[in-house]
Amino acid sequence: MIENRPASLLADPAYSILPKLPVALDWSSVPELIRVATLDLGGVQPITKAMTEAAGGRLHDKPSEGEVELFQKRGTNFQLISIVLSCVPAGMVDDVLQVRPFAMTLIPASKRDKVQETAIDLVAKLDVNAWLATEPMYAGYDPFSGDWSLSGNLPGYMDGERKGHLDEMGFVIDQFFLATEVPEDDEVLTMDLKMPSEQMKARYEKHRRTLFFTPFKRVEARRVWGAETPIELFVLQALAKENLHPACQMLIMSDGATFPSWYHLWNDVEFRHTDGLVTEADLFFEKERVAVFCDGGFHSRPKQKAKDAAIVEKLAALGIRSVRIPGDEIRNDLPKVIVRVKEVLGQ
Repeated sequence: MIENRPASLLADPAYSILPKLPVALDWSSVPELIRVATLDLGGVQPITKAMTEAAGGRLHDKPSEGEVELFQKRGTNFQLISIVLSCVPAGMVDDVLQVRPFAMTLIPASKRDKVQETAIDLVAKLDVNAWLATEPMYAGYDPFSGDWSLSGNLPGYMDGERKGHLDEMGFVIDQFFLATEVPEDDEVLTMDLKMPSEQMKARYEKHRRTLFFTPFKRVEARRVWGAETPIELFVLQALAKENLHPACQMLIMSDGATFPSWYHLWNDVEFRHTDGLVTEADLFFEKERVAVFCDGGFHSRPKQKAKDAAIVEKLAALGIRSVRIPGDEIRNDLPKVIVRVKEVLGQ
């Protein structure tokens, strides 16, 4: 459960009522690189050279007889992983609520608080697409802590008027079966994302494997992309009411270029602290070149304040205006925060 919601958001009766179905996903808030990185996450993962050879060169979500035989010989177990989106409302189109993702996470299937594992025989019998058609979800889901209250299906849970918050609904958009072991001599195949150099390509593939293909040891949510803290979410929600939709977690380089942050990928020192990285903006208005920082308590420390001031100065030299907002102000006077952001945007 997401706590300490601003009173100004709670004052809107609709804020604490779940919307009626159907809802439509607006993918425009998800960076293209994130979308591309998850395109081939279906069926058995990771895709390997031995799998393609066993399948005769053509893979489907449902494993072929050759793949089944391969994994039977290996004795491989699999974890069912859900790709989950957390969303905020983004207006109505043709009487259908549009929702924009603010976070993407991975959650393993579990039973009695343990990650479930199954053999290839059962994987081959399961129809994931049929299950996805029932619109599975996680209710009471906090993507920041990774906690949720229950799992079920959207039509049954959201039938009629129900109290709750849309941002605590985790929409399962896809699922895949993750192999718990891959032999070292079996080459993992990945899509070519046209990275700038072979070195960056190698690093990307390494960290993509870590993020998506590391088996879960316990029941938890693994963050992939999106807002990092609840105070960022609250600002996103208040801005959405003004039809303002900034990007989340944007890396800003010394030449003014911007790139979406990828949590685990950019947490790597070689990526994150590469030459030319100025900062990571919590929210970013690309067209207006405005960076918004939602500052937690540690930003009040003298050393951190000096560092923040230096970043603001560097961004200004690049033609990027900054808005630094203390977390307490977001929780206690969110309308004032939105006025400040709109003033900098020139509205």
